[in-house]
Amino acid sequence: MLKNWRENLGYRLLAVVLALILWFYVTAEQNPNMEQVVRIPLETENLGEGLVVADLPAEVQVRVEGRKGYINNLLPRDIKAYVDLRAARIGDNILPVQVSLPEGVTLVRVNPPQVKVKVDQVRDLQLPVQVALNGTPAGGYRALEPVLKPSEVVVSGPEDVLKGISKVYVEVDINEARGNYLAQLPVKVIDHEGRPLGRWLMINPDTVEVLVPIVGHLPGKVVAIRPQLVGEPAPGYEVKRVVLEPEVVEVFAPYEVLADLNYLSTSPIDLEGARKNIIVESNLEIPQGVQTGNFPLVRVVVEIGPV
Repeated sequence: MLKNWRENLGYRLLAVVLALILWFYVTAEQNPNMEQVVRIPLETENLGEGLVVADLPAEVQVRVEGRKGYINNLLPRDIKAYVDLRAARIGDNILPVQVSLPEGVTLVRVNPPQVKVKVDQVRDLQLPVQVALNGTPAGGYRALEPVLKPSEVVVSGPEDVLKGISKVYVEVDINEARGNYLAQLPVKVIDHEGRPLGRWLMINPDTVEVLVPIVGHLPGKVVAIRPQLVGEPAPGYEVKRVVLEPEVVEVFAPYEVLADLNYLSTSPIDLEGARKNIIVESNLEIPQGVQTGNFPLVRVVVEIGPV
């Protein structure tokens, strides 16, 4: 039996070789090698502290090769193209583009293989936020002056980009509105040609609270705000002074209501047993049928000291 196996060894080896050749042939026919070109966003890594990228190509072209099964299932997010800025300096830097690929895919070439990356020092600029109103309120209503919290933001980025800022703003849609518009909105930045600059800048905070009072076409007037103090300070102490911010508020109501309305009160502020200053933010008590033209929130400082 052993003699027969040895006599047939050549045939056996030939059969294995033929089987391997057939397998490679079928694989190449059914799942051939192919190439594909993909456009990939260009990222950065290892940028030094206090530095910021001022200019960088948005994307690069990557040509990859692999079996048809891998290439057909390849998505742009599977490939990462980046520039290592570990050794970058302020100014223009010519650096190679590096590519990270998934298993089963090889890189043919990247175009361009090198890119110019401009690096600048981070600068800060405090700017007011404007409101861009879109649309108009419903018939019989009007929009009053918007109120923002905060009204200014800090914009950080390359000095050249900061110089090109035309407007820092939020977009507000009040079309057909019949009541106050209140929302937390993202802050946007554009240059003098209306192009967005968000890619190169950091905004802090990047959202602001916006109130656009929407009131009916009612008569209005400005009335005082009065603090509603309840309770007494501790024995031997007294109220020295009360400071309100704001001190007045604009209200809107029918004529017969406005005629008897001379002030609005804050919510009750408890002074019972107080020995030191009390600082609170209080709502206003707004009568039915009355609308206010801004935030109904008042900062109240009650200064308390020894008699």
